[in-house]
Amino acid sequence: MRVFHRMLMLGVCGLFVASTNSLLPAGDDKKSPEKKPDDKKPKEKKPAVPPIDATDDAILRRANLTVDPESLLAFLRKRILPESERPGLERLLRKFGSAHYLTREKAMRDVIARGIAGLEVLRNTTGEFDTESVRRIESAISAIQNNDVSPEVPAAVVRALGVLGAKDLGMALIDFAPFADNDTVLDEIRWALRKYGFVDGKPTPRILAALTDRSAIRRACAAETLARHSDKGVVKDVRKLASDPDSFVRWRTARVRVLAGDQTAMPAFINGLVDLPLNAAWQTEDLLLQVAGTLSPASISMGNDTETRAKCRDAWQEWWKKHSGDAKLAKLEEPPLSLGRTLLVLLDQGRVMELGRDKTPRWDIRNVVFPLDAQVTSDDRVLIAEYHGNRVTERDTRGQIVWQRGIVGPLAAQRLPNGNTFIATDHQLLEFDKDGMEVVNIEFPEEGRKIMKASKLPNGEILCMLADSRIARFDAKGKEVHSFQIALGMRLFGGRIYAAPNGRVLVPHHAEGKVVEYDTKGKAVWEVPFEQPIAAVRLSNGNTLITSMNAAVGAIEVDRAGKEIWSYHQNGESRVTRAIRR
Repeated sequence: MRVFHRMLMLGVCGLFVASTNSLLPAGDDKKSPEKKPDDKKPKEKKPAVPPIDATDDAILRRANLTVDPESLLAFLRKRILPESERPGLERLLRKFGSAHYLTREKAMRDVIARGIAGLEVLRNTTGEFDTESVRRIESAISAIQNNDVSPEVPAAVVRALGVLGAKDLGMALIDFAPFADNDTVLDEIRWALRKYGFVDGKPTPRILAALTDRSAIRRACAAETLARHSDKGVVKDVRKLASDPDSFVRWRTARVRVLAGDQTAMPAFINGLVDLPLNAAWQTEDLLLQVAGTLSPASISMGNDTETRAKCRDAWQEWWKKHSGDAKLAKLEEPPLSLGRTLLVLLDQGRVMELGRDKTPRWDIRNVVFPLDAQVTSDDRVLIAEYHGNRVTERDTRGQIVWQRGIVGPLAAQRLPNGNTFIATDHQLLEFDKDGMEVVNIEFPEEGRKIMKASKLPNGEILCMLADSRIARFDAKGKEVHSFQIALGMRLFGGRIYAAPNGRVLVPHHAEGKVVEYDTKGKAVWEVPFEQPIAAVRLSNGNTLITSMNAAVGAIEVDRAGKEIWSYHQNGESRVTRAIRR
């Protein structure tokens, strides 16, 4: 795609000055003094342009997009279908089932020619379509996508605009929302609207109007933008969406109201366990478990089938009636928007690297001695447990060591919010302060309590997977406070074990070829088949990122149903043993 700019050419005129003497009075042969520039006058500085993410900059330039607000806004506007064109496009779709071949062909060519702006109509067709029409709709979508930019470009455009800013950006974002290519782009729009949906603290007219828009996505985005606003009229208009005909709008509105502490939204939010697609419903259950906190949660976990999901909803509705006065919604925190960067440990190559959203390495640290765990501690620092190097190092992204601690056989290394560093070996749990002074040293001499994986939790407890096939929690002094047994074949060691904020634990069952999620009582509440899993983490979008011992598999992100969403491997050249998204 080419973007043309109109340039203003300034002509420079030559100025011819007559002889100075002819301008002076007679008999005065002195020259007029030359006017000297005022050196004291400060030069006018151009306003600094905020830097956008380097990966996004590269994505945009590969797409031949000029990285300036007007060009990026033009990109979004070309992807928006004017409402005046919608009826015509819908008429063309109805011709896809025509009895005449040439009519079908021409209609399909015309739809494809309309390009990317027509995708929203193609994807959201209503009514009955015959097999031929469905086939042609799918073919048209594929043809349009093949001629479009790569999928990561629209999200990069929205993120860049969020940094650069632009006049009427809020209007452009809400208009573009229904035409977003995927949930990642929609998430970026939602976060940007929190800033650009307001002028001087007041909602823009376009955001207010979107509460009653034809598009369900626009209504949902507007509700999320306005749900925390203090104006009583705005609050009243947002609450009307609790009875919106679209389940997505009802749930999105209820969710943001719950996060804002509005208890009246909880029943509608709980209904999302049944009303929504599987992945969104899963996020509902995760948040409900956080609401429960130290209270016993509902007794029925959400399954993948409709019947179990309905039972789970009913159990949570009863739970809320009983505990609404005890639950603390004020303590809920919305997960931060993912940066889309994936930290990878390539065990056989001794490398730790981070990929951008486009899978291009942002940095690549080599010659690391058998790394078993890694954590990005800042944008240019990474903590690494080097098992065969008998040390934990913190390196800059060029690989230079800026801090290290000699530890025999470190399995896991974790930088804590207070700046301390937690380290686990197969028989020790250690913690060092910012100055490198040891502040915790817990030893497990018993063979049965040999540590395989470990993590320190936000509440100060330590979660371990032990050699006797137990998942155990210990207090800060090493006293076991809770454990449960699991059926575990081969016990892989190294790295941290993932625990969700709701207390559930993800366990890779290497020998059994699956990843299982256990609740706090040790009950399996979800599992997904996976070849030789090593480690698994839950992402903020509800998906799960898993790594495999099989170098040909690498790292794969799967949704609730186990469908592959994202993957990375080294073409069999190295096992990808850890993958962590931030």
